[in-house]
Amino acid sequence: MKLIKTKQYFYTLSFSLLLGVSGATYAAPKVSSENTQQLIKKADQGDIEAIQQLTTMYAKGENVVKDDQKALQYSRKGAALGDTQSKYMAGMILLHRANASKQDLAEATKFLTEVAESGHAHTQVTLGSYYLTGEILPKNIALGIKWTEAAAKQNHGLALNNLGWMYYKGTGVQQDYKKAVEYLEKGVKQNNALAYANLATLYSRGDGVKQNDKKAVQLLEKAVELGEPKAKVNLALAYYQGVGVKKDQDKAYQLIQEAAAAGVPEAIAMLQSAQTDARGCREVKSMVDGKVYTAIECPIS
Repeated sequence: MKLIKTKQYFYTLSFSLLLGVSGATYAAPKVSSENTQQLIKKADQGDIEAIQQLTTMYAKGENVVKDDQKALQYSRKGAALGDTQSKYMAGMILLHRANASKQDLAEATKFLTEVAESGHAHTQVTLGSYYLTGEILPKNIALGIKWTEAAAKQNHGLALNNLGWMYYKGTGVQQDYKKAVEYLEKGVKQNNALAYANLATLYSRGDGVKQNDKKAVQLLEKAVELGEPKAKVNLALAYYQGVGVKKDQDKAYQLIQEAAAAGVPEAIAMLQSAQTDARGCREVKSMVDGKVYTAIECPIS
């Protein structure tokens, strides 16, 4: 196969804005050195720590066969005893079980709402993001705002990012670029990766701030450093186009490849589009000694 120069394979896209959805929050208890039977005996006697440990063990398959039903059983037991962490764990297990029923969602919502009402910021932003996206719970913008604002008042980084996103998009609030910048800057101070990525978007577009491509790239690089794979798409576009940074198409391709490997849909679509042309030919890329080489494979007619 003949090696050729890489052709243009990135679309010119405006930087994307990202709403963050929260994941697990409570730190899982360390698995005890006690054997499982000892923990079960303690849990049967109402020992909360043993209940939490058994929930974690069965949920993760640590020292026992993974069993989500037993994990749910123990978390419900802890919840019935009033343990806030058990309520959270039961809620998350119910929400994320395969083919969750309406009853599962109702029970999960009850548990998580109780935890959020206790003032736990991460649970508040979890509920808020679920209500805002409508992907796990039915969309409810009013409740999304309520819980996101509650967490933001506690300076939770993801909540501050999400409020910035809401003010930028005008989702449930009056669109206000200045407030979007204000909340995203607060999120950056909390070292939230999405806040860095979204503030970069505003600098790239000049929305609410003076347009500054170099600043946008710096913010994106920090978001990538903090582990946000979605930021790699925008950073790749900057490198590919030479906007705010020295043009480097090999670096751009590497970032897109990494984002695609992390499951970012936009990156996957870019690679798929680049790899097949109208004749059914594919670009095959390989990295040798840090350099990206491109070859063209076409079907034999």
